[in-house]
Amino acid sequence: MNRPGPQLPLLLFAMLSLSASAVAQPFSPGLDGKLRALLGIPYVEDAGLDERGRWTRFSHPDQALDQPGLNCSGFLVAAARRLLGFQGSLAEAARDRLGDSGPGARGGPDWDFGWDLVLNLSEWHPRCWVLPGADHPAPGVSGNSLPGFRVHDRAAWTQLSARWRLGRVYLATLRRGTGASLRHHHVALLLKGEAGELGFYQTLPGGRVHRLALDTPEGLDRLCAMFGPGERILILEVQP
Repeated sequence: MNRPGPQLPLLLFAMLSLSASAVAQPFSPGLDGKLRALLGIPYVEDAGLDERGRWTRFSHPDQALDQPGLNCSGFLVAAARRLLGFQGSLAEAARDRLGDSGPGARGGPDWDFGWDLVLNLSEWHPRCWVLPGADHPAPGVSGNSLPGFRVHDRAAWTQLSARWRLGRVYLATLRRGTGASLRHHHVALLLKGEAGELGFYQTLPGGRVHRLALDTPEGLDRLCAMFGPGERILILEVQP
């Protein structure tokens, strides 16, 4: 997304302090194995993988990159191509579903970009929003209709620990602010492994595509270190 992510000093500290137990977990032969080729790709602003397999940019899809690079949105599109069979263009992935963003929009041109993206990538698949307490039908009314839960809410993560299903893809949009200041500013992906592990996949400015082991205390600590206490996450379960 073309919006600033977490503050760079905090981000670099968190990235450099990732422990082996938080990041390096064995891959199962299932869905998570299909993401192996994306791990380690460097973060490049506005970069994605188009429908022809070219490394390019959301804003200039006609301009090929000299080497692989992805921003958080580009990573999610590349992952959806592998896991969900998404074959659309970057423009189709980023489509403004409700026509409520763009130039002159009250919340800004990209305020609900993450919400649009996860729904566009999962179109035509059975899906629902996963929240502590109860699931909610998708897509829902709009990008401000469901608040999700706080990234730092360890009780919520514990409550959801028995909810994750093997063979499902979980697309996540992270949001901050309220009202006109609301921004869906970051996206990520979660997968449950065959051994019961929970992987959280993302890329952030100054880093590379990586995986956090959220089934370990160290992995959840690292996730909380990367995002402020006001950050909220909304997770979409998708059946491939």
